[in-house]
Amino acid sequence: MKSIEDQARILKALAHPHRMELVTRLKVDGCNVSEIQGNMGLPQSTISHHLLILKNAGILTSRREGTTVCYSIEIEEIKEILDILARM
Repeated sequence: MKSIEDQARILKALAHPHRMELVTRLKVDGCNVSEIQGNMGLPQSTISHHLLILKNAGILTSRREGTTVCYSIEIEEIKEILDILARM
């Protein structure tokens, strides 16, 4: 069980529209960040910035696949949180 501080850090990282959209898209589209970037219409540097915040909060993990970095949701409960928020 994560501490209250860890929980607050996770919620704070999610509390930005671009980061919420990134995590939601990663939930659906897997790790294709290039495709996500094209769909969001944001510069690569902005996407990278938000990915770093999500990774530092422990929400995402990354792995290298050839020349690309593949991101995925590390905390499975985040998917449940996204589903709950989508129903609100």
